[in-house]
Amino acid sequence: MDHLPQVAGKAWWPRRGASLGATFFVRQALPWLDHYFGDQPLTSTLAPGIEGIVSWGGRLPAKSAMAIARLRRLPHWHLEDGFLRSVGLGKDGAPSLSIVVDDLALPVDASTPSRLELLIAQAAGGAQDISGKHIRERMVRYKLSKYNNLPHRQPSIEASNRRRILLVDQVLGDVSVERALGSRHSFDRMLTDALASGAQCVVRTHPDVMAGYRKGYITERAARTAGVVLLVDKVSVASILDVVDEVWTVSSQVGFDALLREVPVRCYAVPFYAGWGLTEDRTGSGAKAALVRRSTARPSVDQLAAAALDAYPSYRNPSNWEPMDVFAAIDLLAAEVHGKQRA
Repeated sequence: MDHLPQVAGKAWWPRRGASLGATFFVRQALPWLDHYFGDQPLTSTLAPGIEGIVSWGGRLPAKSAMAIARLRRLPHWHLEDGFLRSVGLGKDGAPSLSIVVDDLALPVDASTPSRLELLIAQAAGGAQDISGKHIRERMVRYKLSKYNNLPHRQPSIEASNRRRILLVDQVLGDVSVERALGSRHSFDRMLTDALASGAQCVVRTHPDVMAGYRKGYITERAARTAGVVLLVDKVSVASILDVVDEVWTVSSQVGFDALLREVPVRCYAVPFYAGWGLTEDRTGSGAKAALVRRSTARPSVDQLAAAALDAYPSYRNPSNWEPMDVFAAIDLLAAEVHGKQRA
């Protein structure tokens, strides 16, 4: 596909330069997306002569694109942001320096194996990949996450001798919750369990909720519950993970960030990093099949990092849209964050 091995090895991608269809929503909302597929711009899903259809996320436009692909008997690929995206938020117009392309399912979908799930299982079956260790170490050293728009500073949490649990709220209606086999009940159960544990409970809202774009699942309940610390400080994920003992989540990527930093994680659904023996899984009965399926592989955190941050995504430099590898992407984001903090 490209000259870089990390891009060329992704045989499940559409061929480079293929004529691909996408919904009007995708073409308008993500004008930079063309750069990931060569010189041929994305066109209508109804255009004649296209070789396949791509969709973004799992909402109505994506479902429409998938239906058209089935009707036209065309290949279809799921697209999403990579797990290392940008400094700014996508809703603020920041282009993504990585995307994932999946020919099987969305990476957040636990009901069926995605390409990411297969890559994680494959990584677990091989030798320890030294690249995964280097990726994890650099992510931690530079305090990086998916979004990196918030400063690194000590969050305002009152001192306590109790174990401190970070509960991660998510955007209400987030596709990743349902696709990870979670629900509103999963969040309520998580908070109820935390309150009964005797630990200091700290609830962090999603960046989009913090920015005022969306509502969360448990933020309002947390705000009116005695003994719960509602963390509204605009500080980075890394800053928060530095001062907590555990992370409890439904399907947030913060759980993955915590694993990279060797912070214990409890999951109330089945995000891509759950079910592999790296997390404590407290899911409902509907998630049993996914957990059983993943129980046949036991990757290390380094192998998980290599699959999710190297083998699965494709990276491009938004300044010129040239392909790059994961280490160049880490360095680029680290430099941009450092420059922003100095400004």
